Amino acid sequence: MKRMTMVLAISVAIFFAACGGPAREARLMSYNVRNCLGLDGEVSYDRVARVINDAAPDAVALQELDSMTTRYPEQDVLRNLAERTGMYPVYAASIDYRGGKYGIGMLTREKPLSFRRVALPCRSEPRSLLIVELPDYYYCSTHLSLNAEDRVSDAKIILDEFAKLDKPAFLAGDFNAESDEEAMRALREGFEVFEKRGGNLTFPANDPDIEIDYICRYKTARSAGEVVDHRVIEAVVESDHRPIVADVRY
Repeated sequence: MKRMTMVLAISVAIFFAACGGPAREARLMSYNVRNCLGLDGEVSYDRVARVINDAAPDAVALQELDSMTTRYPEQDVLRNLAERTGMYPVYAASIDYRGGKYGIGMLTREKPLSFRRVALPCRSEPRSLLIVELPDYYYCSTHLSLNAEDRVSDAKIILDEFAKLDKPAFLAGDFNAESDEEAMRALREGFEVFEKRGGNLTFPANDPDIEIDYICRYKTARSAGEVVDHRVIEAVVESDHRPIVADVRY
């Protein structure tokens, strides 16, 4: 009996070593919060934070974040959300705006090991890719251009950046592109774009008729994995986008 137990233990150890260890899971979220400006005209950090806390994600990719602009005097939107969720904030400014900054960000349960911003050139408003390294994976936030040609060229930059990453990696954000557009076809060359359970539409929040918010997995041998569940959260007034959440195994 002892010998059988030992053989089984060795077999399990060999299996996990070959696979890179036991499967791990993470809950990933993406939310264009529009500075927490709701469709009712009210700015409320509390109710956006409540949506995030109710979803209980490990990491949240966020878009449309002011930092100390005159539009929201002396307010750091990401910092306000971090205080209300107890998560670590990471910010990437895309442009100088009204005396402050405007860009994208992320909230994480685990303390990030590193992060960096990659500029995404655009014809009008510059955009960003935020790459955040966590202990077991990378999670990246972006907010792509309103210009279709920009989105295609920026998709190629994103693919080049992901090719440099050395652990499982996921991309999320407001891509400003519907699923059949050229930019999405370009991204699918390197990414699995997760399908959402119960419907894909994310914008506008009160009556969505298009899908422009996505969570994706980079498809490489070192980024093997699967989506366990992926859905749109029915938050209809807190912002002009509905948030999305994906449970992933990697």
